[in-house]
Amino acid sequence: HLPNFAPDLAGAAPADRAALGVPADALFVLTMGRLHPNKGFDVLIEALAHLPDVVVAVAGEGEQRAALTALAQQRGVDGRVRFLGWRDDQARLLAACDLFVCPSRHEPLGNVVLEAWSAARPVVAASSPGPAELIAHGTTGLLVPVEDARALADAIAALRDHPARARALAEAGRVTFRREHAEAPVLARWCG
Repeated sequence: HLPNFAPDLAGAAPADRAALGVPADALFVLTMGRLHPNKGFDVLIEALAHLPDVVVAVAGEGEQRAALTALAQQRGVDGRVRFLGWRDDQARLLAACDLFVCPSRHEPLGNVVLEAWSAARPVVAASSPGPAELIAHGTTGLLVPVEDARALADAIAALRDHPARARALAEAGRVTFRREHAEAPVLARWCG
């Protein structure tokens, strides 16, 4: 098959973490997408209950906004979830975050994974079809079972607790992006 390419988001100035409500000592986790059940943001909110030093920013909007806000309140994590709405500064958000999470139940490709790789951010993803095809578990990211909030929390904690491993995953993701998913190599495959 012929892959998509994603824009190269490396080198952007980071968004102001304080303006996003992220304390300096917190692990800043970013996720992006339409607020829809397929995206699994509820699973990430459930995982957050096991991660007291983590702040999650959700960049996106959609029909699940009220339900996700209520779930965050119910689980007692609403003070650590930032619903950012639709954003056009993905590169700046990625540059500011410590870790990118794709908790999707259904994700045909995973452009957000490619964007995170392009920005050299470590990735944790649910093993839905797209991310499972893209990510080499333990090399270019971490994969966890779909719908498993505890496994997602454990993977986030593992990278929080081992920053060198997180950096290695981010570097390998960036290399994979440049080799396989940037514009030039994809267009070469299209034309080949």
